[in-house]
Amino acid sequence: MSLARRSTLVVGCLAGFLGPVGQASAADEKNAYFQQPPPVPLGLRPMRDDTRHPAVLAAGAALRKRLGRPAPESAEARRLAGLPPPARLVSEDRGNITIIRGDQGELDVNWDDETQLQDALFTVIQHYYDTHRGRNPHFVTVLTTFAVESLAAFYMPLANDVRGIGYRHVTGEETFKSVPGLALDGILFMNNFRNYGGQYAPIGRLTFNQELGHRWGSHVYFEDRNGPSTEMLGRDCSHWSFLMDSGNSAMEGNVWIDNGNRTFTTDTSFYDFGYSGLDRYLMGFAPAEAIAPWFFITDAGAWDCDQQYQGRELNPSYYPPIYGGVQDQVSVRGTRVDVSIDDVIAAEGERRPNYDQSRKEWSMVFILAAKRNDVISDRNLEVVDQLRREWEAQWEADATQPGYDPPNLITTADGAGDPGPEPGPGPGPRPGEVGARCESFADCDPAVAERCVALEVGTSVCTILCEVDRDCPNNFCCVPSMPGAQQDRFNWFCVAQQGEVCYDYTLPEPEPEPEPEPDPAGGNGGGGGEPTPAPGGDTPVPDDDTPEPVGGVDPGTLDAGLSGDPVATRVDNEGSSGSVTGCNSRPGLPVSPWALLPLAAVFLRRRRRA
Repeated sequence: MSLARRSTLVVGCLAGFLGPVGQASAADEKNAYFQQPPPVPLGLRPMRDDTRHPAVLAAGAALRKRLGRPAPESAEARRLAGLPPPARLVSEDRGNITIIRGDQGELDVNWDDETQLQDALFTVIQHYYDTHRGRNPHFVTVLTTFAVESLAAFYMPLANDVRGIGYRHVTGEETFKSVPGLALDGILFMNNFRNYGGQYAPIGRLTFNQELGHRWGSHVYFEDRNGPSTEMLGRDCSHWSFLMDSGNSAMEGNVWIDNGNRTFTTDTSFYDFGYSGLDRYLMGFAPAEAIAPWFFITDAGAWDCDQQYQGRELNPSYYPPIYGGVQDQVSVRGTRVDVSIDDVIAAEGERRPNYDQSRKEWSMVFILAAKRNDVISDRNLEVVDQLRREWEAQWEADATQPGYDPPNLITTADGAGDPGPEPGPGPGPRPGEVGARCESFADCDPAVAERCVALEVGTSVCTILCEVDRDCPNNFCCVPSMPGAQQDRFNWFCVAQQGEVCYDYTLPEPEPEPEPEPDPAGGNGGGGGEPTPAPGGDTPVPDDDTPEPVGGVDPGTLDAGLSGDPVATRVDNEGSSGSVTGCNSRPGLPVSPWALLPLAAVFLRRRRRA
């Protein structure tokens, strides 16, 4: 698969909505940031959350009618409809991961087709219930061994029993329960598990947080002087607006600093995406009295969240958060509007059940869906189980309101408490060696190491410069650094290998694909008239079983990974955004955009020797 093709896919909560944008309106001239779509930074795939995609909505409506009920269709009726025969799947529990495989090709269908996606998900999930009597989880998370290309990651709501969280605005129903006998609230589809390995681990955490966050949000209105308002909503009216001060929420928005002169500057951190107090209130993990006020920016050129485009101009509220480092923060001009939780309650009513009565413990199963000939190695299972543990722990931490009890997400196959990770394979590198932790180069042995390089905030390792993999020790790969300390940018370093092979980052770029015309009438993100994401650099995750990395899903999660426009008002702050690699010591945080886009040619011209 080409790099350009892979760059239009992905895990985690989001940005498949960016497309060609023409000249901004006169009202937008003061905010140059919105005059053209922000470029996709090198080294970071765009992300897309397809929760509101028409195919996902249709499949969800159908599954609510089918799950838990006998399948009436005959083999002949299925044949005439172009569907595979009734499934004869094979399932196997390996630790806390359930593998479901279509050994006769039952899952070798076109998952990009609305009808076949619905049928495949129904087949997998119904088979889980048929073979796991007594298990009744609240959520099912489906990962695949293959890439679904037209869709990315999404949450498929199947039930809601909570009032006051705005569900009626997107489903037409405040509460609904259509799956008899099942506790199932929804399905998280995370696409190919390989999208989240190594340096893409932060994308996985971010995407998981957004997809699970869609169980409760983000749909609420607030009451202003003219009645209920949608101004703090952005993409699909199901994410926070780019112009909302959302406290680094995985549900989008930004951290905004009020400069006091009708200008506002982002202070969003790629290393701190979690949930806001409002998110936690909607989840039932924080009482109303614990939620501090927030604000959004109006008069900045945005319009109503139910319209993605006006002509060829993208709604500024649809823009993804600032996912870069300090060098990518931007400023806009507008008017501050303060909002309190009382304003939300005035528009939506109180959350029922309230904090005291809300559920704090949730159960989830992880299913790995495989096609007939897909090989699943022990290493594959280790990677998927590591994702399960990491996503569970991160979600619990991010969903916890300071000063209040944390929620409990149970993801074990038997619904019991998680005993914790197995002991590791043995001690890591000795102090000072390549791969050892360091705070400065003084902690490294100068006889074997050349730099102490940041992998993420708070984590640095001793390493050496390299040109090709053979310059590195065994089990290390030569990879491009990510923006960290200024002197480290655009160098290549040896980092611990992820998977069975190292990936060649310098494969030639194909010709860009033509961009489709946007839907003049707008539409929900990911839906019919959604434009293709802006093309950008794509450094896929190595495949544990094949040398060709597999592209795949996208963030809410996401609309992640898009940096500022070169014509935007830049904020020249000093500091380090940290760098991300695939070191085994701990999964890296999301890849930051390159600080200096004009220097991108350094990587495009650089060629690795075989």
